[in-house]
Amino acid sequence: MRKYRIFLLMAVILICLPAAVLAQTYTFGDVRASVDIPAEYETVLTPYNLATQGEYLAAQGKDAETLQAEFAAEGVLLMAIDAETDRTLVITALKDVDAQTYFDLNLQDEDMRKEFRVSHSNGSAYGVLGYSYTDKKPEWKNYGGDTLRFLVTKYSLRQEGQLVCTGYQRRTIRNGYTITLDMQVRGRMAKENDNDALEAVMKTWQFTEILPMPALPIKLTVSSAPPASTNEGAFTITGSTQKKATVTATVFSMGKANGETFTTVANNSGNFSLPVKLSSQGVYSLTLTAEAPDAIAAKRQYKISYRKNELPVEITAAPPAVLSDETLVAGSTIAGAKIQLAVSGPVEYVRSTTGKTFSFKVDTSAEGTYHFVLSVNKKGMEEQVFTYTASRTYSDLERRDRIRESARRIDYKNLAKNEYQGRTAKETGYVTSVTQTISEWVVTLALTKTNAGNYKEIIYVICQEEPGVTTDAQVTVYGQTAGAYSVLNEEGNVKVYPRMNAYFFDQ
Repeated sequence: MRKYRIFLLMAVILICLPAAVLAQTYTFGDVRASVDIPAEYETVLTPYNLATQGEYLAAQGKDAETLQAEFAAEGVLLMAIDAETDRTLVITALKDVDAQTYFDLNLQDEDMRKEFRVSHSNGSAYGVLGYSYTDKKPEWKNYGGDTLRFLVTKYSLRQEGQLVCTGYQRRTIRNGYTITLDMQVRGRMAKENDNDALEAVMKTWQFTEILPMPALPIKLTVSSAPPASTNEGAFTITGSTQKKATVTATVFSMGKANGETFTTVANNSGNFSLPVKLSSQGVYSLTLTAEAPDAIAAKRQYKISYRKNELPVEITAAPPAVLSDETLVAGSTIAGAKIQLAVSGPVEYVRSTTGKTFSFKVDTSAEGTYHFVLSVNKKGMEEQVFTYTASRTYSDLERRDRIRESARRIDYKNLAKNEYQGRTAKETGYVTSVTQTISEWVVTLALTKTNAGNYKEIIYVICQEEPGVTTDAQVTVYGQTAGAYSVLNEEGNVKVYPRMNAYFFDQ
């Protein structure tokens, strides 16, 4: 009897335990961190368990050896798959250039952290890799304790012009690794609840040990970088480094064996301004180096295209692959240039301006695919044309909210006269029957009910899926008016009623 009571007590405890208790803890020795993965991620892959996942990998058309090589190349520590929600959590740690430069962002000054944050803006370092950031300005979030700062971003990733995935990321640099927790979704657009799922995992992330900062390259931040393209061949690089450090720009032309160097010395505040002049048209590589006695040199590398008739254009805001209600297209060029933005799709938009800077705000609140064509031209110079294709997709909740806002109640007499064909309408009434045919569901809705319990003003609501309503329930249907619906009455005569094609019901 006592054993039975203990068993019963344990069963009650298990039932009452929160879901987090069912999570599995994973530790990452090199990174010196751990994280809890909730039970809903039914498949968890790590570099150490791939050999035991043969059946799952075969179903995905993969093999353990190939995936092992991919994990090593991409620094994958863990990949957790939740098939029910189409979410994949990927945790990576890389000893990349950023990790070597910063080692620990929490121990760097504000300028260095800003430089890393700005590298996640559209058109910057991560943008070159195919990432387009939905947020206008990625921000830091401090998780406290030993976890501290992670950069929060929402993104879409394109490779070779194709959308690979969308998602949310948390990224930091600590213990000499660039660490990323990436909640990816494929086949749909990332939603706020995907971000919530990532946040739930982030709250369990812990660093088990914090390594001391080793000797690192001296500080080198660039506030005005070399242009990716120029028609003048002369520009100035500005930034900050260690005071009195020597800053050198070494420029090599792709068609020449010897390079040129340009040198300056940072002032007592560490600021520098370095003029560079390219000798001839062509494609160049530029290495910017900051050096000081008894210090490790810091380097930055750039590629530059110099053509005298090339119209220089810098895009500071481009349409992301996944649009929100309003989209900004902005940038700068040279004085006197003519800029035009043409947009086709759910909206038709054409605007033009003349000047050195440009900014267009486009209403992209309507769902659909948008095509953007930005053209910049000036007499005597090559026209620059930029094209983007992006989409606006509503979440289920957002779509319903928009339908509720646009729907209008139509008087039954007008419904019966079929005067509002194709309108988005809302009607409130009582469900008198729910039947299923071969291809659809039919809900009979009475808009009025007499004191005697009789139903009047009947409409027929056609549903492509099970409506989820029951007889005698009072509901509001949102749908499209669709003419008439004919039925045979008990006398065998045809009677015609108003018809609606349902979007959804509110109860």
